[in-house]
Amino acid sequence: MPRPWALALPLLLPWVAGGSGDAASAKDRGLSTSTPQPGLCRYGTKLACCYGWRRNSRGGCEALCEPGCKFGECVGPNKCRCFPGYTGKTCSQDVNECGLKPRPCQHRCVNTHGSYKCFCLSSHVLMPDATCANSRTCAMTSCQYSCEDTEEGPRCLCPSSGLRLAPNGRVCTDIDECASGKAVCPYNRRCVNTFGSYYCKCHVGFELKYVRGRYDCVDINECAGNTHPCSLYANCLNTQGSFKCKCKQGYRGNGLQCSDLNISVDCSFEHGVCDWKQDIEDDFDWNPADRDNAVGYYMAVPALAGRKKDIGRLKLLLPDLQPQSNFCLLFDYRLAGDKVGKLRVFVKSSNNALAWEETRSKDERWKTGKIQLEQGISTTKSIIFEAEHGRGKAGEIAVDGVFLVSGLCPDRLLSVNG
Repeated sequence: MPRPWALALPLLLPWVAGGSGDAASAKDRGLSTSTPQPGLCRYGTKLACCYGWRRNSRGGCEALCEPGCKFGECVGPNKCRCFPGYTGKTCSQDVNECGLKPRPCQHRCVNTHGSYKCFCLSSHVLMPDATCANSRTCAMTSCQYSCEDTEEGPRCLCPSSGLRLAPNGRVCTDIDECASGKAVCPYNRRCVNTFGSYYCKCHVGFELKYVRGRYDCVDINECAGNTHPCSLYANCLNTQGSFKCKCKQGYRGNGLQCSDLNISVDCSFEHGVCDWKQDIEDDFDWNPADRDNAVGYYMAVPALAGRKKDIGRLKLLLPDLQPQSNFCLLFDYRLAGDKVGKLRVFVKSSNNALAWEETRSKDERWKTGKIQLEQGISTTKSIIFEAEHGRGKAGEIAVDGVFLVSGLCPDRLLSVNG
């Protein structure tokens, strides 16, 4: 009959030694009897960490708690011992000591994160044992929370560093740590002010999750979750904290709304088939700029580029247009900023003709321009977008979403940038 200790059943070690004989028996089996080792089990003739425990870097066994003990320590498999002032399975809940019976404070109690503070009514002072004693110096002072006696006389107190005394010296008003810059939040969280304090919250487009042993703000994939407002005729591209929409090939719009147009030639900058050239005889070049709410980029001239009256030209070469055909040139544009300059469009066939001009804009929103191209004996060879620098020091002149549509220009249009 085998001995009980040799059976393949897990037995927690160590056990309390009953005498020298037990200690000698344990020593003969190669076990240390000097220091207890919690979480150690015997499996047949082998010793290993019990279920719910793992081997640490020091060679001992430590308990596992999932998803962790936020304000406490793990003392057993999925068993947390909370620090004072916290409760819950993962020690993530604050204990409202002010709601306990008997109450910890004689007069007023203010719950804080993981603790509490006691305050006394007017004409009383807080004693070391949390009781309130009468005070002749504060008897005539009506403080909102508490009062203390100083050499200068009674002084009202606020219960939190996030509060300050109002001009009347008796009422406490809130300090907006978020607006004042006193708040300290991680880079991927935003500050939310509360009365007397603040807390850090994930930015819009992020959610708080437990990742790799800690809580962190993780991007919400609106495209995968199908929570985006993109058009059925648009592609959704997830970005950090947001998303972008772009109309599919053959459609036009801002990605939220896409309309089907009879597009003959796509001359957009990132995927178009047209030949764009920078004029080498002008004063400055057009530069690509990222769109705000869509995929890709547009061409722009910043207000800081060049001096007043300087000219920058962007040429669209059209060598294959069919004669005796009508086309509509559609393009989005905006003039953002005070006195930023002018935008002109020239149509070159046998000569350069000014077909369109915009000198100022009431707002900085994108608008759609259209030019009817009527092909006669001489066809249109190129389109020239010309930006003239103004006196303004901020803003830009921009062009985007250039298309050639067969036939006459449509009446109602939707800008690529909305």
